[in-house]
Amino acid sequence: MKKILVLGSTGLLGNALLGALKPRYEVIEASFSHPENAFDLSDPQSLMALFEKVGTVDAIICTAGVANIVDWHTAQSTDWTFAINNKMMGQINTLRFGEKFVNDGGVIILTSGILAQHPFKGSSIVTTVNAAVEAAVKAAAIEVERIRFNAISPGWISETMVSMGMDPEPGMPANEVAQYYVNLLDNSESGTTNIAAKI
Repeated sequence: MKKILVLGSTGLLGNALLGALKPRYEVIEASFSHPENAFDLSDPQSLMALFEKVGTVDAIICTAGVANIVDWHTAQSTDWTFAINNKMMGQINTLRFGEKFVNDGGVIILTSGILAQHPFKGSSIVTTVNAAVEAAVKAAAIEVERIRFNAISPGWISETMVSMGMDPEPGMPANEVAQYYVNLLDNSESGTTNIAAKI
C-alpha cells in the first residue's frame, strides 16, 4: 500500500482529502495543530524536521499555506512577507526538501489557488504567491526526472462559501476538489497545474 503524507490535514480541504485517500492508501497526517505531527510551513527547519521524522513516502500532498486578501494600497510589507514566507516559500520548500523523501516514481502535489488565474481587487498578494507556486512546479519539473511535481488550483469551496453566508452554487464541494489530488497520484503528468473550479 502506498504511503501518502498530507500537509495541512486538519483544514477543510485536507480533511476531505483524508476521506478520499484512506480507503486506498496509508496516510500520514500533519498540520500546524496536529497532536503528533505538528509543523510550521513558514519555518524551513520545522518542515525539514517533519520530513526526517516521517521518512520516505510515495507522495506528499500540501494543502497548507496562508496568504491574506489585502488591498494593494493598504498592504504593508509585513503582509507581503507573511504570504511569501508561508504560502509561497512553504510550498516551494515542500518541493525542495521533500524531493529526497519521495520514492522513485512518486509525486509531490502543491496547492495554489484560482486567484492565480482570475485575480480581483484586493488579491494582489494572494495572486502573486499562488502564481509563484505554479511557476515553481512547472520549472522544477524540468530539472527533476525521478519524481513528479504538480499543483492543484482550487476555486471557491462550497463549504467555505456557506460559512461566509454566500451562495455555495458557484463553488465546488471539498470532496470533489479532493478527487483532483487523488487523480494526480498515479498518472504520468509532471509540471502541470490542474484547476479544480467551476469556471
